[in-house]
Amino acid sequence: MKQKQKINEEPVRFVQREDQEASNPISSSSEDEPPRKARMEPRFQTNSNDFRVEIPEFEGKLDPDEFIEWMHTVERVFEYKDVPNDTKVKLVALRLRKYTSLWWTNLCAKRLRCRKSKIRTWDKMKAKLKSRFLPPTYILGSYLQFYNLTKAASMLKKTHMSLRNS
Repeated sequence: MKQKQKINEEPVRFVQREDQEASNPISSSSEDEPPRKARMEPRFQTNSNDFRVEIPEFEGKLDPDEFIEWMHTVERVFEYKDVPNDTKVKLVALRLRKYTSLWWTNLCAKRLRCRKSKIRTWDKMKAKLKSRFLPPTYILGSYLQFYNLTKAASMLKKTHMSLRNS
């Protein structure tokens, strides 16, 4: 019971930022401490890192379109935040979830067992991710779809021109 009283009797101290020291009438500093100087840098700096932009999580679902969209988003975040090349792999590895996280951990362990070097570049990691989560038929299917669309567009253009001339 005496310990509880001692805890409750201790004065409450307010934590202040340095720039609020002079303007706050309630000061927690003692008379022995010299007064603190206010910050010299501006409070709001204008740079591209003012906004909170994060790399989205990736769970490794079997939807190739979702994977492609995730890869594009990661690239845009890296470009926006000017992420150094040596930290890209670590940042992406932190955002992998569920199956993808297990796959990445096993890939790293396998490379270590085989005495291969760690994957340190984003391009290498991106290639490994694509080889695992992007089916080879997806790219072929996309090219075929593009070819069929361009073929249909050219046929439509020819039909339009023939109708216009007649």
